Amino acid sequence: MTKRKTAVYCRPAIHDEIAVARQERRCREFAAGHGYEIVKTYRDCGVSGVTLVRPAMSKLIADIKTGTIGAVITQDIARIARNFALVSEWLELLRAYGVKLITLAGGEIAEFGNGLTYSLAGDYYLPNIILNDSGEPLRRYGMLHKAYLREEKPALYAELLMTERLYPLCREVDEAAAHRLAAIPDRKVAHEIILSELVYC
Repeated sequence: MTKRKTAVYCRPAIHDEIAVARQERRCREFAAGHGYEIVKTYRDCGVSGVTLVRPAMSKLIADIKTGTIGAVITQDIARIARNFALVSEWLELLRAYGVKLITLAGGEIAEFGNGLTYSLAGDYYLPNIILNDSGEPLRRYGMLHKAYLREEKPALYAELLMTERLYPLCREVDEAAAHRLAAIPDRKVAHEIILSELVYC
């Protein structure tokens, strides 16, 4: 398979050659470990991220338009721009020319146009997510199961939370626990069974 010709883009907000070198080194290390061929590095040192009109960025955009670059690796999305509108504009350009954007902080970013809004937190854009859940509050065993997933299975916890399946699942645990308690007279035995079969599974 032909490797994409990949660019590294670096931009510290203040003029700091050490920061530029650190960003470039991390991007190159990532590229080497993931099969990307680095053909050029673009550095805007000490240039603001409130506009895309920057010396190195302008050269990168020109090379993208001529087909010289097939992928861009950068430390995080805030290196490209520090507001949502500019990031969206940049991603539209990449889509138009079939170029991938990879950030060390978030992996490959396909698009922001997914119905979500984003807020900049430090150097990262985070989605503004409001979960729609108007069901009954969790009871004892549902809360224990939720805590278990959060601490022991964070990937699954995040997936369930993002897809709004976490609370329905925990309520199922509560309901099943109630049936166990009703069926087993010895509450201590019932408690141990619930923990082993429902909560910590």
